[in-house]
Amino acid sequence: MTTLPAARRRSPLGAAIGLSLEADRRATLITFVTFGLRPTVLVLVFYLVKVIVDAAAAHDTGALAAGVAGIALASALAVGSVTYSIEQSVRMIEGTAAVVDRRLMTLIGRLPGVAHLDDPGVRDQIEVLRQERVHLSEGGDAFSLVLGATVRAAVTGVILAMIQPVLLLLPLLAVPPLLATRRAQRHRDEAVGRAAGAARLARHLLAVGASPAAAKELRLFGLGPHLRARHAEAAGAADREVTRTVWRNLIATSAASALFALGYCAALMFVLYRFTRGQVSLGDVILTLGLVTSVSTQLNQGVQFFGFLQQALAASRRLLRLEEYADRAAHGAGEGVPAERLTDGIRLEAVEFRYPGSDSRALGDVDLVLPAGSVVAVVGANGAGKSTLIKLLAGLYRPTSGRITVEGTDLASVDADLWHRRTSACFQDFSRLEFSVRHSVGAGSPALAEDDAHVTRAVEQGGAAGLVAGLPGGLAAHLGRSYDDGVDLSGGEWQRIALARARMRPAPCLLVLDEPTAAIDPLAEDALLTAYVRAARQTVARSNGITLFASHRLSTARLADLIVVVDQGRIAQLGVHEDLMAQDDGIYRDLYERQSRAYA
Repeated sequence: MTTLPAARRRSPLGAAIGLSLEADRRATLITFVTFGLRPTVLVLVFYLVKVIVDAAAAHDTGALAAGVAGIALASALAVGSVTYSIEQSVRMIEGTAAVVDRRLMTLIGRLPGVAHLDDPGVRDQIEVLRQERVHLSEGGDAFSLVLGATVRAAVTGVILAMIQPVLLLLPLLAVPPLLATRRAQRHRDEAVGRAAGAARLARHLLAVGASPAAAKELRLFGLGPHLRARHAEAAGAADREVTRTVWRNLIATSAASALFALGYCAALMFVLYRFTRGQVSLGDVILTLGLVTSVSTQLNQGVQFFGFLQQALAASRRLLRLEEYADRAAHGAGEGVPAERLTDGIRLEAVEFRYPGSDSRALGDVDLVLPAGSVVAVVGANGAGKSTLIKLLAGLYRPTSGRITVEGTDLASVDADLWHRRTSACFQDFSRLEFSVRHSVGAGSPALAEDDAHVTRAVEQGGAAGLVAGLPGGLAAHLGRSYDDGVDLSGGEWQRIALARARMRPAPCLLVLDEPTAAIDPLAEDALLTAYVRAARQTVARSNGITLFASHRLSTARLADLIVVVDQGRIAQLGVHEDLMAQDDGIYRDLYERQSRAYA
């Protein structure tokens, strides 16, 4: 399991503020100014009260009138700016939330292949970021609140020093509570990381329990109580880990706050003592009492704001660590340009593969040549390694050892994105893209998605022409429940859309079909796959590419120029249908005959 190192290049605070500035620079700067200055208005009011009291005692009507006018003006400014500053803050937070969502999507998309997303350590970090994305969204807001508390504390300190320098010690007593809060937040952040696995499981169970697709089985099998119990167990485990840490932190933060309370009481006694000795005026006493009392409130708010900011910084550190991890992963990827046309083909040399966190081999000692321009069928029992082999060829995984070459060039040295553009695929766990038909199919080649003729041809070759013709609006019809007028398709209909999507690329060097008709009824399956593979031969002819498919319908394997039989992560047999059927003790013949009897 991967452990992500600490972020080094950028400060967490700079990154958190940068998100808000990227979202709405104007609203962010206004929030910083208004939230930074508004808290000092109360300090100014306390000072003006002192002026009024001393002016009244001295019968100075001019100073008295100036003090009253000052309080009225300060109060008007404070009240009048509240609505505007809050509105700007809300705009900043909402805009930052959208930026954070895009940043997370971009970050996950930058990870080359899919092996990183199989790593439990990376998945845990992504899960925590998803849980605490609100803290990233509110990083600028937290900073503005801490800025306001800091400015107010500084102004308060200056005025207290004017009355009696020793009172400057009072703000210093706020340091231990702040340090205790910072330490508590660090421990909480570590606890959240430890609980990420349980939280991820709880989120999955919640998604299943709330999914319309799972509702049938949940009700039919009476799984609701069982699912809720497992969710409560997982969520409770995650919550207990964090709660224990919070209670332990409470001891340290309470002790630090008690220290400040003692200093607060001592300051009050000191000022009253000096007043009885005639060393300060009544206005100074009232000002000091107001400021010292407000310092207690400031401390409570400051600790809350500082803790709020620490949560944002913790989430920002996670984001930076993941971004640097993605940078290193992308930097370690190849930069070569793959061939646009094959003449030799693809070779696997002593390829071995283990999934992240697993000690067992999914594939081992694989030596294989896939000739250019050929149609290759990959067959074998469930779990034999067919899908793993296909994903390696598509560049979604890298071999643990050995190498895969395309036209003699190691695939590991080739730019993964460029190789993906030379590849097209329909996987058994295809995506149900809830767009219009045009864009759900056109996602296979976004540059051609607005070309109706090209999309229509892909729909026809994917066996979805009848389906699309029956939809209101045809290519413009919305798919899925995300739209009010959306059409919810069956599993087989969604798979036809995925098959059409795989035909969008005009001349792929590799066309991958991993159980591409598993959700389609058996009567239509064989005819559809046969027609699809024949049409694919024409598509890849321009690139002399390879069409590679895995299907549980072995009768379709007879279309292939080469059949690869995978068994327990190894290549067990190679050849064409007739040759493999001639091997009496071969795996292929046994599978084929058993399936023929089953269908008969």
